[in-house]
Amino acid sequence: MTQAGFFLDLDRCTGCAACVIACSTENRVEPELPWRRVHTFNARRYPSAPVFHYSLACNHCADPSCLHNCPANAYTKDPSTGAVLLDETRCIGCRYCTWVCPYEAPQFNHQTGIMQKCTFCDHRQVDGIEPACVTACPVDALNFETRGDLPEVVRPGFPDTGLRPAIEVVGDRRQAAPQMTSPSSEPGHLCAGKPLAWRGLREEWSLWLFTSIAIGLVALFTASAAQSAGFHLGLFAGAGFGAMAISAFHLGKIGRIWRGTLNFRRSWISREVVFFSAFLVGACVTGSSPAIPLYSSWIVAASGFAALLAMDMVYRVPGQPVITVPHSAMATLTAAFYIGILTRNQALLLPAAVVKLVLYLTRRERPSPAGKLLAPVRIGVGLFPAIALALSSDFPLAWAIAGAFIGELIDRAEFYAALRFLTPGVQIDRDLELMRS
Repeated sequence: MTQAGFFLDLDRCTGCAACVIACSTENRVEPELPWRRVHTFNARRYPSAPVFHYSLACNHCADPSCLHNCPANAYTKDPSTGAVLLDETRCIGCRYCTWVCPYEAPQFNHQTGIMQKCTFCDHRQVDGIEPACVTACPVDALNFETRGDLPEVVRPGFPDTGLRPAIEVVGDRRQAAPQMTSPSSEPGHLCAGKPLAWRGLREEWSLWLFTSIAIGLVALFTASAAQSAGFHLGLFAGAGFGAMAISAFHLGKIGRIWRGTLNFRRSWISREVVFFSAFLVGACVTGSSPAIPLYSSWIVAASGFAALLAMDMVYRVPGQPVITVPHSAMATLTAAFYIGILTRNQALLLPAAVVKLVLYLTRRERPSPAGKLLAPVRIGVGLFPAIALALSSDFPLAWAIAGAFIGELIDRAEFYAALRFLTPGVQIDRDLELMRS
């Protein structure tokens, strides 16, 4: 495969944004959704760090995370140029590519409900013309070349996640803080990123509800199978299919939701959709007929836990400021916790509760004011009644179930609130803060 790539000289780039304007003009891109951006390292000109500019669009990586993780198989890689291209007719608007791309290349268009991104000006390359951003650069800082190898980019502010981006960055500008005779006051305070409080939850409320309900349903079915007990089929099916309908609100193109199953081989989202759909249908079938063998219930329960495992892995994205696996809100751990309560199994309940408590207390993300207020509720209502149930057979089961569900809703909400995915801006903040510390 031929791989073309960008060549950026930091010593030449002035941050004039001529490349950004040329890209938007050539491809008729809305100004609020630019395919190329200029990211300034040390925009506030702190004397303890260098100042330079990154002109970045899609880097058309050799191992593109957007292509590998897209559940709808909407991305392809052109063998003639190495360009990573998006087929907008296949895109379902799930926005997962924005989570896994550390270069902020895919952009979600709220008007069309689908993603859009740099095309490497493939229509110009066909005619032997360089991309518009390259031809518009007035200082010859941005160039374009075809190369056989992709050198590793190790620079402050440039995200490195092993995707082998098709860009070479050169320049002898100082890459470290100069020697100072006295330490700076309050290091990193001014350049720290904004607090993470609840922003993710506002964007991902539908996923919060879906995952919370899905975890409960898998636990309920598994506990029922373990005790050879029944469950209310109507409520179970209503909750399950209702949760799937709620999750669809996360998509820009709900009518294409079926495409979310097409990349089962590589995408954890596709695996989650397939396994949970199989679980829900299988649970309804086994729950509707007592004549179905017991081993069928265990097969269905296994598919449910496979869905929860995929659910956990969806959020294991490089560059997160928080550890998502393991995490106190993990779907698989929470389901085991619920099963321990429903079956009053001390050997399962106590370890699950203790692990959850330890993971919750040792989390490293910065707590928001709301999080500080909810933490006692999450622990006191969500975990202690369950522990009491494990230690005393007289403790009311209903209290432990209700408390656990409330606690897990809080924990899952805090999990989504803390999500913040890697971008050039985030990487610049992190590296600049290290330089100033």
